[in-house]
Amino acid sequence: MSKSPSNRAPDSLYRDAGVDLQGAASVKRRLRSLVEGTLPAGAVGPGLFSGLLPQPDGSYLAATVDGVGTKTRVAGLARHHRGIGVDIVHHCADDLLAVNARPLFFLDYFGSSRLEPALLLEIIEGMAEACRDVGAALLGGETAQMPGTYVAGEYDVVGCMVGRVAPGTLLTGAEVRAGDRVLGLASDGLHTNGYSLARSALLEGGRFSVEDRPVSLGGESVGEALLRPHRHYGPAVAAALAAGGVTAMAHITGGGIEENLARVLPEGKGALINAGSWNVPAIFRLIGEAGGVPEEEMRRVFNMGIGFCLTVRPGAASAARVAAAASGIKAFEIGEIVGGDAVLWRERPASR
Repeated sequence: MSKSPSNRAPDSLYRDAGVDLQGAASVKRRLRSLVEGTLPAGAVGPGLFSGLLPQPDGSYLAATVDGVGTKTRVAGLARHHRGIGVDIVHHCADDLLAVNARPLFFLDYFGSSRLEPALLLEIIEGMAEACRDVGAALLGGETAQMPGTYVAGEYDVVGCMVGRVAPGTLLTGAEVRAGDRVLGLASDGLHTNGYSLARSALLEGGRFSVEDRPVSLGGESVGEALLRPHRHYGPAVAAALAAGGVTAMAHITGGGIEENLARVLPEGKGALINAGSWNVPAIFRLIGEAGGVPEEEMRRVFNMGIGFCLTVRPGAASAARVAAAASGIKAFEIGEIVGGDAVLWRERPASR
């Protein structure tokens, strides 16, 4: 099992880069009681990937909100912003997907010190493309110009998506059992998390520019690798669900596999993740090596090449994996559910 280095606090480099995961988790725990006091009977607030509001017909409305973080700064350096619009829509759609909700509509927020029409239009074009991809209406949004609040030349993008869970199809992880297999669907990069640490490791101190093409990236530039859009897992998940046996789903965002898979496991259940059961994309190895980031911290910050997880009954795991892979996204059996209360790593040689 992986263990914390005795001479380094967990996530210390990420905290040095400006993001305190432990502090954020502490605040979220304290906020929970405030939020829960507002919920009507049957509603589900913080904890899952989407909030849930029950409807009279037995369905649920599901809602999620998120941002793309400092990926916008990499987009600015590369002068390529369309993918940011794709990122925020796909991120929100995958959050809904984790509770088996289908998107209905999307709203966006764009904030900057000064409006640059061409930049905004480029981002909205990406949003519109992604909304068509996931089947959501781009219902509206807000554009804010706040000089003195936003740094000149920087911008922020946030999105909110609402979806619907059909009656009898909600997945919360309550049915997960020891012995269930964990399937991982391949990401194609960082998606929308960990960019403060990635920028610190790669782009600060003159290590690389966004135009540089390290040999390890196989001809891709640093900027291209960092700006790969957030993948939408809808078709692969639909195929796995149709194959049967799926008991829970997790979108792998900030906090990595450990924290996000744990969000959908019931009390008394943990997981063992087999390191080496998939090949980690080269961009993650470059970040770790260039920034001197310990493997444990890499795993707690980044998705490490797995963007979505499903837990599946043992007898159905092979069929679900094959069905998901047939959609064009690589799928791997990466671990199993065990007793306990943590998601831990079991070290194994890399797969080929």
